[in-house]
Amino acid sequence: MKEPEALPSFFQYINKVCAFRASLQALTDGRAAPAVPPAAVFQAVLYGFVFRRGSFHQLEADLADPFLQRWVGVAAPFREDTLRYRDSSFDLGPLEAMLVGITQRLKRNKVFRPGQVAGRIVAALDGVEVLSSYSRCCEDCLTRTVREKTPRGEVVERRQYYHRAVGCQIVSSPVKPLLGVEWVAAGEDEVAAAKRLLAKVQDRYGRRFFDVLLLDSLYAQAPVLQLAQALGWDLVIVLRQEHRDLYQDAQGLFAQRPADLAFVESQPSQRVQVQLWDQEGLPFTQGHPQPVRVLRAEERVTAHRVQGGCRTPVTTEHHWVWISTLDAQTIPPRTLWQLGHMRWRNENNGWNDLTQNWGMKHGFLHACKHRVKRPGSDQPVANRGLAAVVLTMCIAFALFTAFTLLHSKVYRTRRITYREVAAALYRSLLRTLPPIRAPDA
Repeated sequence: MKEPEALPSFFQYINKVCAFRASLQALTDGRAAPAVPPAAVFQAVLYGFVFRRGSFHQLEADLADPFLQRWVGVAAPFREDTLRYRDSSFDLGPLEAMLVGITQRLKRNKVFRPGQVAGRIVAALDGVEVLSSYSRCCEDCLTRTVREKTPRGEVVERRQYYHRAVGCQIVSSPVKPLLGVEWVAAGEDEVAAAKRLLAKVQDRYGRRFFDVLLLDSLYAQAPVLQLAQALGWDLVIVLRQEHRDLYQDAQGLFAQRPADLAFVESQPSQRVQVQLWDQEGLPFTQGHPQPVRVLRAEERVTAHRVQGGCRTPVTTEHHWVWISTLDAQTIPPRTLWQLGHMRWRNENNGWNDLTQNWGMKHGFLHACKHRVKRPGSDQPVANRGLAAVVLTMCIAFALFTAFTLLHSKVYRTRRITYREVAAALYRSLLRTLPPIRAPDA
C-alpha cells in the first residue's frame, strides 16, 4: 500500500506556501563562525518535532541518515551536544519573525476564513505550565512550595522549580497556529505576561488580524478590558463567583425572569438542552464602570457511557456565565454561547495537543550548562534554549497542521490521524535511500 505522505512532499509544500527556505537565512545563534549553520540545527529540531521524536537522543540517531542530512543541509551527521550547544544560544527574534511570517501567509491565503463566527476571526489566550522539577533549575525559574506526604504520613514542604508561559492561538479555523508565546517572569503574575503578549501580538500582526479574543476568568480584570479596548478587540470572558458584584447582580436579575432563549443541540455523542439569559449594559466594576454584556447558560448534557458493559445515558448539569463586549444586535445569544465554549479549543487543540503529542513538557534544554561564552568573557550567554525549542515547536505545529489539513488528500480520504501522517513522513526516509546492490563478481 502506498504511504500517505513523503518528506519531499512536505518540504515542497512549506517552501511553496510558506516561503520556508527564504526565512532560514535570517536565523542566528551566539557563535561567531559556527561549523554547523544555525539553519541546519533549526531544521533538525523542526523535523524532530514533525516526526514526533521524543528527545534529542532519538534525533541524533536519525541524523545519521544521509537523506535527512541532505534536507537539513549538512554533509555529515552531528551529535546531540551540537543541538544543545546551538539551541541554548539561539536568537529568539528571527524565530518569532518566522512564526509571524508563516501565520501571515496563512491568512493571506484565506486559511482562516472557514470557521469564522459572524464574519469574525476568533483567537484565545491562556497560560500553561511547561515543566516542573524539584532538582533542576535555571536563573529564570519560578519557585513555589509544595506540601507532600511521606510514606510515614508526615507532611513535608519541598521547593519546586517550574516555568509557565502564556500563548495566543487562532481557534475559529481548522488550522490553529499559535500567534506568540510569552514567558511569566519571576515576581509577576500571569496577567502581566498576558498583557505583554497582547501588546506584542498587536505590534507584530496589526489590530485587525483577528476580531474576538476569548479569555479565562483569571483575566476578568479592568486592565485587561482597557487594553483590549485600546487594541480594538472584542472580548468573551468566563465569569466566576469571585467577581461578586457583577456576578451577583446578573444572577439576581436573571432569577426574576424566564430564559430569553431555549434550544436543543444534538450531536453524535451527546444531546444538550440549553437555556440562555442575556443582558447588556451592566457595569463591570464600580472602579471601572464600562458597560458589558452578561450571558448566563444552564445546560443539561446527556451523553451515552458504557457502564457495566451496557450503553447507558448519563445526564449532567452545567452552569456558565460569560461577559462580553460584543453587541447583541450583531451577535445573538446563541452565537455568543458558541463563542464561550470555543475557548476549549485552545486547551484541546493547543496546549493539550502540544503537551500530549509533541513533547512540550519534556523540558528540552532546561538548565543546560553547555552554552556559548560571551565575546571576550568566560561567562556563558543567557540560556535561551527552552524558549527557542518551544518557538520551533510552534513553527512545526503550524507547518505540519497546515500541510495535513490543506494539502494531504490521503488524510481526508482515509481519515487517518495526525500521528499516522507524522509516522508516514518518518518512514519515507527509509524509502528514499538508494537500493542495495550486490557486489561485483
